[in-house]
Amino acid sequence: MPGDEISISRVLQVSAYVVIVAWGIRAASDILSIVLLSLLWAYAILPFPRWLMRRFRHEKRPALALTAALLAAIHVLVYLALIGSALRMRAKLPVYEAHFSALYANVATYLSSRGVQFASLSLTTLPSSERTIQLVERLIPILTGLFSDRLLVAVLSVIFLVEMAESEDRSAGLLAQYLAHYGQDIQRYISITAQTGAIGAAMNLVLLIALRIDFPILWCFLFFVLHFIPNVGFIISVIPPAFVALLAFGWKRAVLVVVGYVVTQMIGDYVIQPLLMKRGLHISFLQVMLSLLLWGFLLGPAGTILAIPLTMAAKRFIDNLSRGGRPLPVPG
Repeated sequence: MPGDEISISRVLQVSAYVVIVAWGIRAASDILSIVLLSLLWAYAILPFPRWLMRRFRHEKRPALALTAALLAAIHVLVYLALIGSALRMRAKLPVYEAHFSALYANVATYLSSRGVQFASLSLTTLPSSERTIQLVERLIPILTGLFSDRLLVAVLSVIFLVEMAESEDRSAGLLAQYLAHYGQDIQRYISITAQTGAIGAAMNLVLLIALRIDFPILWCFLFFVLHFIPNVGFIISVIPPAFVALLAFGWKRAVLVVVGYVVTQMIGDYVIQPLLMKRGLHISFLQVMLSLLLWGFLLGPAGTILAIPLTMAAKRFIDNLSRGGRPLPVPG
Protein backbone atom coordinates (compact mmCIF):
# COMPACT_ATOMS: atom_id res chain seq x y z
CA MET A 1 0.00 0.00 0.00
CA PRO A 2 1.31 3.53 -0.75
CA GLY A 3 0.53 4.65 2.82
CA ASP A 4 2.59 1.83 4.26
CA GLU A 5 5.50 2.65 1.98
CA ILE A 6 5.39 6.30 3.10
CA SER A 7 5.26 5.23 6.74
CA ILE A 8 8.24 2.88 6.37
CA SER A 9 10.17 5.55 4.48
CA ARG A 10 9.44 8.04 7.26
CA VAL A 11 10.63 5.62 9.94
CA LEU A 12 13.84 4.90 8.03
CA GLN A 13 14.42 8.62 7.52
CA VAL A 14 13.95 9.40 11.22
CA SER A 15 16.19 6.45 12.18
CA ALA A 16 18.91 7.77 9.88
CA TYR A 17 18.65 11.21 11.50
CA VAL A 18 18.92 9.68 14.98
CA VAL A 19 22.00 7.67 13.99
CA ILE A 20 23.68 10.73 12.47
CA VAL A 21 22.93 12.87 15.54
CA ALA A 22 24.16 10.11 17.89
CA TRP A 23 27.38 9.76 15.87
CA GLY A 24 27.91 13.52 16.02
CA ILE A 25 27.34 13.59 19.79
CA ARG A 26 29.81 10.76 20.33
CA ALA A 27 32.40 12.34 18.03
CA ALA A 28 32.17 15.68 19.86
CA SER A 29 31.67 14.14 23.33
CA ASP A 30 34.73 15.83 24.86
CA ILE A 31 33.55 19.33 23.97
CA LEU A 32 29.87 18.63 24.55
CA SER A 33 30.56 17.18 28.00
CA ILE A 34 32.28 20.39 29.10
CA VAL A 35 29.52 22.60 27.70
CA LEU A 36 26.69 20.49 29.16
CA LEU A 37 28.36 20.16 32.56
CA SER A 38 28.80 23.93 32.58
CA LEU A 39 25.13 24.40 31.79
CA LEU A 40 24.11 21.90 34.48
CA TRP A 41 26.30 23.70 37.02
CA ALA A 42 24.76 27.02 35.97
CA TYR A 43 21.27 25.60 36.52
CA ALA A 44 22.32 24.47 39.98
CA ILE A 45 23.72 27.89 40.92
CA LEU A 46 21.07 30.05 39.25
CA PRO A 47 18.57 30.15 42.17
CA PHE A 48 21.10 31.89 44.43
CA PRO A 49 21.75 35.07 42.35
CA ARG A 50 18.03 35.24 41.56
CA TRP A 51 17.31 35.09 45.29
CA LEU A 52 19.78 37.90 45.92
CA MET A 53 18.17 39.98 43.21
CA ARG A 54 14.66 39.45 44.59
CA ARG A 55 15.40 39.54 48.30
CA PHE A 56 17.93 42.38 48.50
CA ARG A 57 17.09 44.18 45.25
CA HIS A 58 20.62 43.68 43.94
CA GLU A 59 21.45 44.37 40.33
CA LYS A 60 22.57 41.44 38.20
CA ARG A 61 26.30 42.22 38.33
CA PRO A 62 26.60 42.51 42.13
CA ALA A 63 24.48 39.38 42.57
CA LEU A 64 26.69 37.41 40.19
CA ALA A 65 29.84 38.78 41.84
CA LEU A 66 28.63 37.68 45.28
CA THR A 67 27.72 34.27 43.87
CA ALA A 68 31.14 33.84 42.29
CA ALA A 69 32.88 34.88 45.51
CA LEU A 70 30.83 32.44 47.58
CA LEU A 71 31.50 29.58 45.16
CA ALA A 72 35.22 30.34 45.14
CA ALA A 73 35.30 30.28 48.95
CA ILE A 74 33.42 26.97 49.04
CA HIS A 75 35.78 25.52 46.44
CA VAL A 76 38.85 26.53 48.46
CA LEU A 77 37.40 25.10 51.68
CA VAL A 78 36.49 21.81 50.03
CA TYR A 79 39.91 21.61 48.39
CA LEU A 80 41.71 22.21 51.69
CA ALA A 81 39.49 19.66 53.45
CA LEU A 82 40.24 17.05 50.80
CA ILE A 83 43.98 17.71 51.09
CA GLY A 84 43.76 17.31 54.88
CA SER A 85 41.86 14.04 54.50
CA ALA A 86 44.43 12.79 52.00
CA LEU A 87 47.31 13.57 54.36
CA ARG A 88 45.58 11.83 57.28
CA MET A 89 44.80 8.86 55.07
CA ARG A 90 48.44 8.65 54.00
CA ALA A 91 49.50 8.52 57.66
CA LYS A 92 47.03 5.69 58.25
CA LEU A 93 48.11 3.58 55.27
CA PRO A 94 50.62 1.46 57.25
CA VAL A 95 47.92 0.61 59.80
CA TYR A 96 45.50 -0.35 57.04
CA GLU A 97 48.22 -2.41 55.37
CA ALA A 98 48.84 -4.39 58.56
CA HIS A 99 45.11 -5.01 59.05
CA PHE A 100 44.71 -6.02 55.42
CA SER A 101 47.60 -8.47 55.67
CA ALA A 102 46.01 -10.09 58.73
CA LEU A 103 42.62 -10.21 57.03
CA TYR A 104 44.15 -11.69 53.90
CA ALA A 105 45.95 -14.36 55.90
CA ASN A 106 42.73 -15.32 57.71
CA VAL A 107 40.80 -15.59 54.45
CA ALA A 108 43.60 -17.62 52.83
CA THR A 109 43.70 -20.01 55.82
CA TYR A 110 39.92 -20.41 55.79
CA LEU A 111 39.78 -21.15 52.07
CA SER A 112 42.82 -23.44 52.19
CA SER A 113 41.15 -25.53 54.89
CA ARG A 114 38.30 -26.11 52.45
CA GLY A 115 40.49 -27.03 49.52
CA VAL A 116 40.59 -23.64 47.79
CA GLN A 117 44.14 -22.52 46.97
CA PHE A 118 45.45 -19.14 45.84
CA ALA A 119 47.60 -20.17 42.93
CA SER A 120 49.46 -17.00 42.07
CA LEU A 121 48.59 -14.56 44.85
CA SER A 122 50.64 -13.91 47.94
CA LEU A 123 51.21 -11.10 50.38
CA THR A 124 54.48 -10.19 48.68
CA THR A 125 52.67 -9.46 45.43
CA LEU A 126 50.14 -7.12 47.07
CA PRO A 127 50.89 -3.39 46.97
CA SER A 128 52.51 -2.02 50.12
CA SER A 129 51.76 1.40 51.56
CA GLU A 130 54.94 2.80 49.96
CA ARG A 131 53.95 1.47 46.54
CA THR A 132 50.43 2.78 47.02
CA ILE A 133 51.80 6.25 47.80
CA GLN A 134 54.06 6.08 44.73
CA LEU A 135 51.07 5.13 42.58
CA VAL A 136 49.06 8.06 43.93
CA GLU A 137 51.96 10.41 43.29
CA ARG A 138 52.08 9.24 39.67
CA LEU A 139 48.37 9.84 39.32
CA ILE A 140 48.50 13.39 40.73
CA PRO A 141 49.85 14.98 37.49
CA ILE A 142 47.09 13.22 35.54
CA LEU A 143 44.42 14.41 37.94
CA THR A 144 45.77 17.95 38.02
CA GLY A 145 45.67 17.90 34.22
CA LEU A 146 41.91 18.02 34.59
CA PHE A 147 42.19 21.48 36.19
CA SER A 148 41.98 23.17 32.81
CA ASP A 149 38.64 21.46 32.19
CA ARG A 150 37.36 22.53 35.60
CA LEU A 151 38.46 26.09 34.90
CA LEU A 152 36.73 26.02 31.52
CA VAL A 153 33.57 24.62 33.14
CA ALA A 154 33.65 27.45 35.70
CA VAL A 155 34.09 30.12 33.00
CA LEU A 156 31.31 28.71 30.84
CA SER A 157 29.04 28.41 33.88
CA VAL A 158 29.52 32.11 34.60
CA ILE A 159 28.71 32.93 30.97
CA PHE A 160 25.51 30.89 31.17
CA LEU A 161 24.63 32.57 34.47
CA VAL A 162 25.07 36.01 32.94
CA GLU A 163 22.70 34.98 30.17
CA MET A 164 20.10 33.31 32.40
CA ALA A 165 20.09 35.56 35.46
CA GLU A 166 17.38 37.74 33.96
CA SER A 167 15.58 35.01 32.04
CA GLU A 168 12.41 35.72 34.01
CA ASP A 169 12.43 39.29 32.71
CA ARG A 170 10.73 40.16 29.44
CA SER A 171 13.94 41.80 28.28
CA ALA A 172 15.76 38.48 28.41
CA GLY A 173 17.29 37.24 25.20
CA LEU A 174 15.90 34.42 23.12
CA LEU A 175 18.64 32.02 24.23
CA ALA A 176 17.91 32.76 27.89
CA GLN A 177 14.22 32.05 27.33
CA TYR A 178 15.00 28.74 25.66
CA LEU A 179 17.36 27.76 28.48
CA ALA A 180 14.75 28.68 31.06
CA HIS A 181 12.05 26.74 29.20
CA TYR A 182 14.05 23.52 28.88
CA GLY A 183 15.65 23.94 32.29
CA GLN A 184 12.46 23.95 34.37
CA ASP A 185 12.41 20.20 34.97
CA ILE A 186 16.19 20.10 35.26
CA GLN A 187 16.24 22.71 38.02
CA ARG A 188 13.57 20.84 39.95
CA TYR A 189 15.51 17.61 39.53
CA ILE A 190 18.73 19.26 40.77
CA SER A 191 16.91 20.77 43.75
CA ILE A 192 15.26 17.50 44.76
CA THR A 193 18.44 15.48 44.25
CA ALA A 194 20.52 17.98 46.25
CA GLN A 195 18.04 18.00 49.12
CA THR A 196 17.73 14.22 49.33
CA GLY A 197 21.50 13.87 48.95
CA ALA A 198 22.19 16.37 51.73
CA ILE A 199 19.70 14.69 54.08
CA GLY A 200 21.12 11.27 53.27
CA ALA A 201 24.68 12.51 53.77
CA ALA A 202 23.73 13.94 57.18
CA MET A 203 22.20 10.63 58.25
CA ASN A 204 25.26 8.75 57.02
CA LEU A 205 27.50 11.16 58.92
CA VAL A 206 25.71 10.31 62.16
CA LEU A 207 26.02 6.60 61.32
CA LEU A 208 29.75 6.73 60.52
CA ILE A 209 30.55 8.80 63.61
CA ALA A 210 28.59 6.37 65.78
CA LEU A 211 30.49 3.44 64.26
CA ARG A 212 33.81 5.34 64.62
CA ILE A 213 34.70 4.99 60.94
CA ASP A 214 37.70 7.05 59.82
CA PHE A 215 37.13 10.12 57.60
CA PRO A 216 33.32 10.29 57.95
CA ILE A 217 33.05 13.78 56.43
CA LEU A 218 34.99 12.66 53.35
CA TRP A 219 32.73 9.65 52.77
CA CYS A 220 29.58 11.75 53.25
CA PHE A 221 30.85 14.36 50.80
CA LEU A 222 31.51 11.53 48.33
CA PHE A 223 27.98 10.23 48.94
CA PHE A 224 26.48 13.67 48.23
CA VAL A 225 28.43 14.11 44.98
CA LEU A 226 27.71 10.59 43.71
CA HIS A 227 24.04 10.98 44.61
CA PHE A 228 23.68 12.85 41.31
CA ILE A 229 24.51 9.58 39.50
CA PRO A 230 21.32 7.55 39.98
CA ASN A 231 21.62 4.02 41.41
CA VAL A 232 25.24 3.49 40.31
CA GLY A 233 26.51 6.39 42.41
CA PHE A 234 25.12 4.86 45.60
CA ILE A 235 26.94 1.57 44.98
CA ILE A 236 30.23 3.40 44.41
CA SER A 237 29.78 5.63 47.48
CA VAL A 238 29.27 2.73 49.91
CA ILE A 239 32.46 0.86 48.93
CA PRO A 240 35.16 3.14 50.49
CA PRO A 241 33.65 3.48 54.01
CA ALA A 242 32.72 -0.21 54.08
CA PHE A 243 36.27 -1.20 53.08
CA VAL A 244 37.79 1.12 55.68
CA ALA A 245 35.45 -0.37 58.30
CA LEU A 246 36.50 -3.85 57.20
CA LEU A 247 40.20 -3.02 57.59
CA ALA A 248 39.84 -1.19 60.89
CA PHE A 249 37.17 -3.21 62.73
CA GLY A 250 36.36 -6.36 60.79
CA TRP A 251 33.50 -7.64 58.67
CA LYS A 252 30.73 -7.04 61.23
CA ARG A 253 31.36 -3.28 61.29
CA ALA A 254 31.58 -3.25 57.49
CA VAL A 255 28.20 -4.98 57.26
CA LEU A 256 26.72 -2.37 59.61
CA VAL A 257 28.02 0.39 57.34
CA VAL A 258 26.49 -1.23 54.26
CA VAL A 259 23.17 -1.86 56.01
CA GLY A 260 23.11 1.71 57.34
CA TYR A 261 23.75 3.13 53.87
CA VAL A 262 21.02 0.94 52.38
CA VAL A 263 18.53 2.09 55.03
CA THR A 264 19.48 5.72 54.39
CA GLN A 265 19.04 5.26 50.65
CA MET A 266 15.63 3.63 51.15
CA ILE A 267 14.49 6.47 53.40
CA GLY A 268 15.59 8.96 50.77
CA ASP A 269 13.95 7.08 47.88
CA TYR A 270 10.67 6.08 49.53
CA VAL A 271 10.07 8.76 52.19
CA ILE A 272 11.93 12.01 51.52
CA GLN A 273 11.92 12.07 47.73
CA PRO A 274 8.14 11.46 47.34
CA LEU A 275 7.49 14.31 49.80
CA LEU A 276 9.62 16.65 47.69
CA MET A 277 8.18 15.54 44.35
CA LYS A 278 4.92 17.43 44.68
CA ARG A 279 4.83 18.50 41.05
CA GLY A 280 4.90 15.11 39.39
CA LEU A 281 8.62 14.87 38.64
CA HIS A 282 8.78 11.08 38.57
CA ILE A 283 11.33 8.97 36.67
CA SER A 284 10.98 5.21 36.54
CA PHE A 285 13.85 2.84 37.24
CA LEU A 286 13.80 1.64 33.62
CA GLN A 287 14.08 5.21 32.32
CA VAL A 288 16.98 5.87 34.67
CA MET A 289 18.93 2.78 33.58
CA LEU A 290 18.29 3.35 29.87
CA SER A 291 19.33 6.99 30.26
CA LEU A 292 22.54 5.99 32.01
CA LEU A 293 23.38 3.46 29.30
CA LEU A 294 22.57 5.78 26.40
CA TRP A 295 24.22 8.98 27.61
CA GLY A 296 27.10 7.10 29.22
CA PHE A 297 27.82 5.53 25.82
CA LEU A 298 27.53 8.83 23.95
CA LEU A 299 29.29 11.18 26.39
CA GLY A 300 31.45 8.88 28.52
CA PRO A 301 31.67 9.29 32.32
CA ALA A 302 30.10 12.76 32.18
CA GLY A 303 27.03 11.16 30.63
CA THR A 304 26.21 9.40 33.90
CA ILE A 305 25.80 12.78 35.60
CA LEU A 306 24.01 14.35 32.65
CA ALA A 307 21.78 11.36 31.88
CA ILE A 308 18.61 12.39 33.71
CA PRO A 309 18.79 16.14 32.88
CA LEU A 310 19.40 15.40 29.19
CA THR A 311 16.55 12.89 29.13
CA MET A 312 14.21 15.47 30.67
CA ALA A 313 15.23 18.11 28.13
CA ALA A 314 14.84 15.63 25.26
CA LYS A 315 11.40 14.62 26.53
CA ARG A 316 10.27 18.26 26.69
CA PHE A 317 11.69 18.83 23.19
CA ILE A 318 9.75 15.85 21.80
CA ASP A 319 6.56 16.93 23.58
CA ASN A 320 6.79 20.42 22.08
CA LEU A 321 7.50 18.97 18.66
CA SER A 322 4.55 16.56 18.80
CA ARG A 323 2.06 19.14 20.12
CA GLY A 324 2.66 22.25 18.11
CA GLY A 325 5.33 21.37 15.61
CA ARG A 326 7.67 23.93 17.19
CA PRO A 327 10.55 22.29 19.06
CA LEU A 328 11.73 25.59 20.50
CA PRO A 329 8.71 27.58 21.66
CA VAL A 330 9.37 30.88 23.36
CA PRO A 331 8.11 30.66 26.96
CA GLY A 332 5.22 32.92 27.82
